[in-house]
Amino acid sequence: MTGRYLGKTVAVTGAADGMGRAIALAFAREGAAVLACDVNEDGLAATQALLETGPGSIDTMIADVRDEGAIAAFAVRAAAPTGALDVMVCNAAVKGDWAPLAEQPREQLDLVIDINLKGTVLCMKHALRHMIPARSGVIINLASVQSFRVGFPGAAFYAASKAAVVALTRAAALENGQFGIRAVGIAPGPIDTPMLRSSGGDWPPPIINDVPLGRIGTVDDIAKAALWLASDESGYISGATLPIDGGWLAP
Repeated sequence: MTGRYLGKTVAVTGAADGMGRAIALAFAREGAAVLACDVNEDGLAATQALLETGPGSIDTMIADVRDEGAIAAFAVRAAAPTGALDVMVCNAAVKGDWAPLAEQPREQLDLVIDINLKGTVLCMKHALRHMIPARSGVIINLASVQSFRVGFPGAAFYAASKAAVVALTRAAALENGQFGIRAVGIAPGPIDTPMLRSSGGDWPPPIINDVPLGRIGTVDDIAKAALWLASDESGYISGATLPIDGGWLAP
């Protein structure tokens, strides 16, 4: 721990488990005042309980990223400790039920797009309303390697939603660079999360055979990247989405 985020405010969505939990903990351990949201109250409490005594803090809020009023309140509360919102991490997402496109019900399309795409839009929108007056801030969007290579039959809705997140990241970077705001993306590959494990079957999953580094990634791999992308060390990076996939996209 270096304390490099002391005095900074950070908002993280989908923080009840997986990558969102790891990102929230990483920023808090570096000194940030973190506000973590999710619809899973027990999971949020578990995230908060994992933070050891240290320079930072994690507060929690039940909020559904599909609810604009809740997300507006989330951004206001995240900025409250200092009056500014320094980092917004748009992580909340669902995989949905994978099936051939011709067999997918409309309800699955609505679920995946409403959370993964529209939810990200709402979080970005309300973060920007705090960042633009301050003329600073970083938005980190969680996309996916499936933004660039679908890889698996049945993943059409998920891949489409995450490809749109990449485009949103570019658009936000283009529009808001004039205010000193950066928008960046992370495209995780196969990461050991509840979402990946929910696919069932053997562990590690067969996809490990397509990863040149020969291992499934960890949530800490993603959290470390988020810390770097939000820092001054990457201060000239905006509009880009960084794959963190052990080389899965290389072939």
